[in-house]
Amino acid sequence: MSDDISQPTKANPAISIIIPTYNRSAFIGEAIDSVLQQTFGDFELIVIDDGSTDETGEIVGHFEDNRLIFIQQENAGRSAARNRAIAMARGKYIAFLDSDDTYLRDKLERQVDFMERHPGMGMMYTSAKCIDADGNILKNHIYVAAASGQIYRQVAFFRPVTITLPTVMLRREVLDTVGGFDEKMERFEDTDLWRRISKRYEVGALAYPTCLLRTHDDNTLRTQNPVKIANAIEYYVDKIFREDADMDSDFLREGASRLYEYYGLAFMTVPAWRRQGLALLRKSVEFSPKRVGAIAVTAGIATLRTLKNALSKQFRTKTA
Repeated sequence: MSDDISQPTKANPAISIIIPTYNRSAFIGEAIDSVLQQTFGDFELIVIDDGSTDETGEIVGHFEDNRLIFIQQENAGRSAARNRAIAMARGKYIAFLDSDDTYLRDKLERQVDFMERHPGMGMMYTSAKCIDADGNILKNHIYVAAASGQIYRQVAFFRPVTITLPTVMLRREVLDTVGGFDEKMERFEDTDLWRRISKRYEVGALAYPTCLLRTHDDNTLRTQNPVKIANAIEYYVDKIFREDADMDSDFLREGASRLYEYYGLAFMTVPAWRRQGLALLRKSVEFSPKRVGAIAVTAGIATLRTLKNALSKQFRTKTA
């Protein structure tokens, strides 16, 4: 591995790295530093401050590196911020980083090498480790990059393969073909992009972990709004059924069922969200009634009775 971390940005750098940020003064400095210290130095780093009201701007302003481009805008959402950066990007390759995560030092070098050796791949992703708010490694928390090739069916519904955004690198022309992030989405906007890409292009996987993904109070399930999550699931499922109507309907219905099940079971772990969790599990069964037994076994026998009662009532209503 080379140790060149100070190569100045060219007129057309090899990579454009995009970081949207909003009120992340506690973490943004570490995120930027992890990019500037990469062993591969031919990049531009575009940081879009999406209307922060904390010290984020001051912290970013302290960095002196001609590869760093800093833009401040009124709050428009992370998808809009990323799309603005994409429109500015000059790199052959595009990479992403969230402002509370970090790159491992050889991340870009390994990915550029992979992409150069696999010219037929439109995009690639890697494994990643997870850390807590203080940067401590969380044991048994790792995203493993294993599936590669034509993986639309594995990634379209987030399960069974989860591609984490900071691990991704893709060719600029891919975004020119499939478009950027859906600015109407507050959740699943990255999975939505991987879905559209994997439908047209082969995707590569590198098992080596290249990122540290941070878990903290602002991004845990319990700090989210369950109604917004449920609405986001519905929007995404409707979008897939609309845009991917050419795919096998049984696959689409089972995929939607598994997505609703995943979040329904997650909601059930939060006592105050149990009602919303049951509603998501009922939606899961509606998309794939044959899965009611498997869903109930995971959720518990009491839930099986609840689900069956709810379904019986629903079917009686529909046929009345």
